[in-house]
Amino acid sequence: MKKLYIYLFFVGLILWSCDSVTDLQPQQDIDEAIPKATINAIRINYPEATKVRFTTIEKNKIFQSDFDVRVDRMSAIVNNVGVISEMYKQTVVINLPDNIKTYLETSYSGATIINVCQQVNKEGKVEGYKIVLKDKDSKNNTLIFDATGTLIMNVSDNHSGPQSGMPPPKLYFIDKNELPQVIEDFLVAKHGDYKCIKVGVVLDGTNRNYSVVISQNFTTFDYLFDEKGNVLKSSSFGVNAPSNRIEDKPITINDLTSKIKSYLDNQYKGWQFERGLAFVQNGVIQIYNVLITYDKKQYSLQFDKDSNFLKKEQVGVGGNDNKVEVKLIFPKDIPAIIVNYLATKHKDYKYLQTAIIIEKSKKTYWITVLSDKEIYDYTFDESGKFLSVKEIEMKFPENKIYDRPLDPKDIPAKAKEYLDANYKGWVFQRGVTVYTENKIFGYVIAIKVANDYYYINFDANAAFVSARRG
Repeated sequence: MKKLYIYLFFVGLILWSCDSVTDLQPQQDIDEAIPKATINAIRINYPEATKVRFTTIEKNKIFQSDFDVRVDRMSAIVNNVGVISEMYKQTVVINLPDNIKTYLETSYSGATIINVCQQVNKEGKVEGYKIVLKDKDSKNNTLIFDATGTLIMNVSDNHSGPQSGMPPPKLYFIDKNELPQVIEDFLVAKHGDYKCIKVGVVLDGTNRNYSVVISQNFTTFDYLFDEKGNVLKSSSFGVNAPSNRIEDKPITINDLTSKIKSYLDNQYKGWQFERGLAFVQNGVIQIYNVLITYDKKQYSLQFDKDSNFLKKEQVGVGGNDNKVEVKLIFPKDIPAIIVNYLATKHKDYKYLQTAIIIEKSKKTYWITVLSDKEIYDYTFDESGKFLSVKEIEMKFPENKIYDRPLDPKDIPAKAKEYLDANYKGWVFQRGVTVYTENKIFGYVIAIKVANDYYYINFDANAAFVSARRG
């Protein structure tokens, strides 16, 4: 069933749980630390609240309040003028819909659930669920579902590089019209007329990123932008998402196979792991790309799905000076002249490596990007002038996945039963049958319920695998 994850892409930073924000402890006089309008919003909307405390999400702007209402533990997100944007209930036992349980069992086998919350409105009606869990790689993930149990957003802890050693990022949701204009311009240029599903602000130390989920033409698109509008991550899911696409996901040294580690130990004694990337097709890793430091130089090595060595490239700037320093930076810190240069060379790309190499008094920008399934390793001088580029070709296996339109009369009975049980009044919109080597691999079906669209993924036996709201 894991092969069906081809239709799932996940974004990669941690959210806070219902009551886990601890950066600001309760004050002796909270009126001095928290705006009165924020405090009054809780007092007015929850007059029976007890054990009220406030913590800061964004200084002087966004706050979280945790409190009890009789036997229920509650949480609310409030801004500095007293507007409550999110409300959650965390009871001793929350009965999750069966489809959420199935999704967790198939997508997060071996994970530990840390927190489960019900998102509620002012009348107490359940509007969705927020689940925080720790996966088998010890990474925290927060999943946002609507009331039907359909996934809306997934944000995972992927601290590496510039983020290493920093406290977990925090997130709160905003309206589409609060997005920076540069991000809105990108979405309009890329998608034209689209529907905005969910927008979140991710605060990572002093850095602000935006997690955006939109829908267009029976497909959802997940984006992670920095505050300058650079695309840090992107993914898609739905009927019109390409079934033969290749996902890329970061990996840690613990994700390397023993065969790869043995090769590195033999060929590069004393090697140091810097970062890694796995390219996944049909739920199976096809290529490992590993960046290591060895003998004061850095190398990019590729291994196939069986962990066999494929090729090696020296990247960045190598030297024998002990004073050579590689300082990791955020994409937003890249000079505009370099960003503009990359935009002229690549229609779509994402950053894999952003760093400054310091050698004595000389500084060099080292930027590695992924574009059209190939890696490009760039260097620029301190003024942003182009110095060099090295293209690292990726060797992918021949694609054997394809899809064909699904006629509504051909929807398997088991899939119809699932839709009837979980999406009352659903109306078929479009669907595809996915094949691999001339055998049915699964089904993706787009339906409409009232004014909302849903994209449901089933396996070859028509068993539910996953769903997204679009």
